[in-house]
Amino acid sequence: MVSSSILVGVESELEIEFENPNEVDIILGSIKPEINGSPSDRTSVNITAYSSTLRIHIEAEDNASFRASLNSYLRWIKLSSEIINLKKETTSRALNEIQ
Repeated sequence: MVSSSILVGVESELEIEFENPNEVDIILGSIKPEINGSPSDRTSVNITAYSSTLRIHIEAEDNASFRASLNSYLRWIKLSSEIINLKKETTSRALNEIQ
């Protein structure tokens, strides 16, 4: 008989640091609907902001749900950050054209 150990429950916390605290507030606000309306009951996600850092705490029942949640939140955070950077570039170009 072969015995195998199955991983049950996965938990992790990570921090992402941004250039300024305003970006963290904007990003947290943009992904808040995703935090409050998580469709999975296999994962629990808590995201907090302090200063210029975003802290993500994920608890999941299994590897697959953990990985799916982590990938989703990282993708949403990355998208929000890219939109902020695009707005900065667009505003900078517009100001240069005026001068």
